[in-house]
Amino acid sequence: MDYKDAQPIDGIWFTERNPDPGPQDVEMECSESVNVEECSESVNARYDMDPEKKNLALIINNEKFDESTEMSKRQGSDRDASAIKKTLKSLHFEVIDRKNLSVKAMTQIFTDISKWEHAKYNCFLCVILTHGEDDNQIYGTDGKVNLNDLVEKLLPNRCLRLIGKPKLFFVQACRGTKLDRGVVMHDAGDVREKYQNVTSHKVPLWADVLLAYSTVPGFYSWRNSTNGSWFIQSLAHILEKDGDRLELQQLMISVNRRVAYEYESKTRHSETNEMKQVPCIASMLTKELYFYK
Repeated sequence: MDYKDAQPIDGIWFTERNPDPGPQDVEMECSESVNVEECSESVNARYDMDPEKKNLALIINNEKFDESTEMSKRQGSDRDASAIKKTLKSLHFEVIDRKNLSVKAMTQIFTDISKWEHAKYNCFLCVILTHGEDDNQIYGTDGKVNLNDLVEKLLPNRCLRLIGKPKLFFVQACRGTKLDRGVVMHDAGDVREKYQNVTSHKVPLWADVLLAYSTVPGFYSWRNSTNGSWFIQSLAHILEKDGDRLELQQLMISVNRRVAYEYESKTRHSETNEMKQVPCIASMLTKELYFYK
């Protein structure tokens, strides 16, 4: 989008605890010689993931669809749901598991969660397993809904209780019909901002959100009818292996690498054989995120 088309985005205020609050109406900037840790006393570099609290997860597994949608059964989706549910429970997530939801039901569960008291949870995580198209369209059992319409129900202007907490969305769905044939790689090498020391912060509505898609815009997303999808199986594997050791961004790089380098389609049709895929991650997180076991 060109600059001339940019639209203003509202923010929202929240207050962090500070044992020695300074004047609320004074902006105190950091000098060039002060490092990030010294100048961000009121803004921690990591999300507060209290081991005494649970994390909240929602899994929506849409496997069967109404004939009117002309969408096929997503064989292998149960394998994905089972794998990621097991992994999330090992990372202290309280998991809500829903299957074959209509657009209305999908919308309603996000609305319900937006009204919950989230004080006992560190973060919210959602895994959506379904069919999809371009422009962020994903399928309920009876039709399409825009992913943003669901996510926006949990942003601070509609769900103040989740303000400042990580909101993570992992979407296994096609985003178009293009196929990635890949390219042979023969040789390749290795391919902080200052904070204001004030106790109140106006945060953008989309801050603290991560959107992890199984594929890049416009492309097909691969799923094995027996073993599940490349993306969700890789995500479950990496979280199970390193979920309590590495920061989330590092974990997602590992997921990207596993999908990109360890998977390739094998079909009887030349037009779909030996195809590749790479996940696409849009991170609006403002801090480091570490899970725990």
